[in-house]
Amino acid sequence: MLYGQAAAPHPIHVATPAPQVSAPVPALSSTGQTDEVLVQVDGRHYVVGPSTAVYGRTLHDDDIHTPQYRALVAGALYMAFKDLGEVVEWVDALVVGLPVYSFGKFRDGLAAEMGKGFEVPVPAKLRTAYGKDTVFVRAKAIKVIPQPVGAMTDWRGRLTVPPPDGDTVIVADPGYKTFDWFAMRGHVIIPDLSGAFDGGVSELLKDVSVAITRKHPNARIDIQTVEDGLERGKISLVGVGSIDFSEYRQTVRKGARIIAQRMAEMLQRSQQSNKVRVDHLILAGGGAQYFEDAMREVFAGVDFSVLPRPVLANARGFWKVATRMA
Repeated sequence: MLYGQAAAPHPIHVATPAPQVSAPVPALSSTGQTDEVLVQVDGRHYVVGPSTAVYGRTLHDDDIHTPQYRALVAGALYMAFKDLGEVVEWVDALVVGLPVYSFGKFRDGLAAEMGKGFEVPVPAKLRTAYGKDTVFVRAKAIKVIPQPVGAMTDWRGRLTVPPPDGDTVIVADPGYKTFDWFAMRGHVIIPDLSGAFDGGVSELLKDVSVAITRKHPNARIDIQTVEDGLERGKISLVGVGSIDFSEYRQTVRKGARIIAQRMAEMLQRSQQSNKVRVDHLILAGGGAQYFEDAMREVFAGVDFSVLPRPVLANARGFWKVATRMA
C-alpha cells in the first residue's frame, strides 16, 4: 500500500526549465544518479527535486491551481515509487496541507485538484517491470488539512503520556512565505487562537538582502542566494568579492524576534478575549532553524519544544493521518 505525503529525506522543490526543454519526461532520471525528475504538466516540462531550489522559489497565494504545484505532487509520487520499488495506479490515501490563513478559502479547490490524478514518470529501474514510461495515478481518499496539524500529530505521536485534555497546545509553523500557528485543546481546534500572516523565512532573507546591498551597492543579490550564503557562511560574487554572512546573522535574529513578537501580541489579544492560556508551544516547519532562538526568548516560561528535523514534521504527521484513512 502507498499512503499520501510520504516524507522524502529532503524537501523537494519545483522549477520551470527553459522553454526549449523538450526531452522525454523520464530523461532527467534515466541514469538514476540525480535527485531531480522531469515532469510534464499540460504540455510543459518541470524539473522537480531537492536540487531545484537553486532555481529559486515561487511565492504565490493561489499556487495550488498552478501547473508547478501539480508537478510538485507528481514529483513526490515519483520519489515515493522510487523508494518503494513499486509503481501503483491508485494510492490508498493522499493528505495535503494548506496554510492556516488560506485553509477555508482553498480547501475545496485543493481537494478537487488532487482528485484529477497525476501523470507520473516511472523510475528507470521499474520501467521494464511496469512496461511504460509514465503512470497515471489517482487517490482513493483525499484529505486537506491545515499544515500545522501535521506537526501537531507528529508531536502527539512522540509523547509517552498524552497532555491533559484541558491543556492548550499551539504549533508554530514558520514557512517560506507565511508564519502560521494552530491551536488545539485536547482534540478540539481553537480557531481564535490559530492564525497566520505573511512573515516567513522569505521576509528574513529580504532583510539580509537589503543589508548586503547597503554595504555592497553593486551586489544585486536575490533571496535564494542569501539563503545559500547563510547556510554556507560565505559566498563569492563576481564584481563584488567574498561576502561573509556571519555578520548578517544578527539581522536574521532581529527580524525573527519582530515576527515572533507579532505572533505573541496576536495571541495575547486572543487570550484576553477568550480567557485561555498556552500550556505547550511546539516549533516545526522549514523555518524553525531561523526562529528557534527568537521563539524561546519571546515565549520564555512556556513549555517549549522543537520537533526533530522540523522541516519534515508536517509530512510525518500527514503520513500518520493517511494511515488512519486507508
